[in-house]
Amino acid sequence: MTGQNSKGRILIIDDHASTRYVFRRILSRVGYEVHEAESGQEGLSKARLPPDLIIADVNLPDMLGYDVCRRLKSNPVTENIPVLQISASFVTDESMVQALGGGADSFLTQPIEPPVLLASVNALLRLRKAEASSKHSALQWQSTFDSLNDGLALADAEGNIVRINARLAQMFGAMASAAEGMQLSRMFKEWFGSNFEEHRSQLMKGESVEISRDNQWLRVRYDRIQADPQISGGWVLIVTDITDHKKLQETLKLSERLAATGRLAHIIAHEINNPLEAMSNLLYLAAREPKSSPQIYSYIEQASAELGRISQITKQVLTYHRQSQRPEASNPTEIIASVLAMFRAQIGAMGLELITRFTSTEQINVHPGEIRQVLNNIVANSLEAMEPRSGILRVRCFHARDLRSNRPGIRFLFSDNGSGISGEHMSHIFEAFYTTKRVRGSGIGLWLTAEMIKKHDGRVRVRTRTEGDYRGTLFDIFLPSSSS
Repeated sequence: MTGQNSKGRILIIDDHASTRYVFRRILSRVGYEVHEAESGQEGLSKARLPPDLIIADVNLPDMLGYDVCRRLKSNPVTENIPVLQISASFVTDESMVQALGGGADSFLTQPIEPPVLLASVNALLRLRKAEASSKHSALQWQSTFDSLNDGLALADAEGNIVRINARLAQMFGAMASAAEGMQLSRMFKEWFGSNFEEHRSQLMKGESVEISRDNQWLRVRYDRIQADPQISGGWVLIVTDITDHKKLQETLKLSERLAATGRLAHIIAHEINNPLEAMSNLLYLAAREPKSSPQIYSYIEQASAELGRISQITKQVLTYHRQSQRPEASNPTEIIASVLAMFRAQIGAMGLELITRFTSTEQINVHPGEIRQVLNNIVANSLEAMEPRSGILRVRCFHARDLRSNRPGIRFLFSDNGSGISGEHMSHIFEAFYTTKRVRGSGIGLWLTAEMIKKHDGRVRVRTRTEGDYRGTLFDIFLPSSSS
């Protein structure tokens, strides 16, 4: 080991004892630990210690110093040791070229002045220290790069992948080397199963995109690496696995559907109970009338009407819960009518006034079950916000164009004269788990509403007032028509 007070360990390979003695005196006086070897073979053996620097004569008894240097540089154990070659007989430019071409880090011809020797040794050791520091920093950077939870890919200015981290390779079950040199567009096609050009404009703005791959969901960002203005910068691709987040979303949607099903079960039971009771009484009376009595036919006719009412309610419930795997052309008037039918008993019990106006004949390409859930959430919130006996709910459905994109579509308007939404809550109403209902609310109804409308490429706007004669809330939902 190098002594604690030593500036470094130096190995001198030279067959002249006088040269070794002079060099040892010069280097030892300034604090270097010096070791000596008389031949090339002995020097190669002692180089395995290893020293911090080697000074090797070119003209050795068993081999040329050029060969010693080549063998040192070809050995992984000694390849990073700086080599200073010296010579008293090989002093031409060709000799210097041969020495440097063989791997030597510097070349000096004898006689060598002590200051020149020390300056050369110090410079080579500083260079080695800088290289060691650089490698250490690179190892730290690589360790940090590979330990990140997100997948990362570095690309040059032309979009060629330079390096990826271990996490990204793990996501796709690939070797990191397989991505090096690959064009970004090719990576998107082969690894993500997506077309890069479809996302280019969004990614170049610094926005993230979500990509579905088999049973995996990925969120992708593409950010420019800030570089010297005179140098073309590169890009960093950030890939986050959001599969668990998506599964949680689906779980929440299912939970909300189950909760909605419970509320609907109560409404259905109430709706069916009255006609069933009336039908039972009518059949009771019919059974006790003489067979020739004309009243029997009247009772039977009323019983049939009540049974028809039950059948209609059942059909509405079945339609309400029918789920589609793909979007389908649907009549928006029928959708909103089926939703309101589920709340008519509650509206009547609360003594509320329901005013409707449906003028749309357009079709919308949607998942009907999801849109019913959206409208169900809006109506339920409106009913909760209004006072019994004085509340008014206005519902409209009509053909319109989106104010931003001018796309044709359908607008649903829900306005109530309830308590309104305060300013402190208004900016949070579409956030997941945010609720003002305490234990009565889950905080996911309006969040799901916004997510489903976004899924259908639609838009929702809300206006509200908490004071004055015109207080209340207006929900404005736009969905593009099938032809847009």
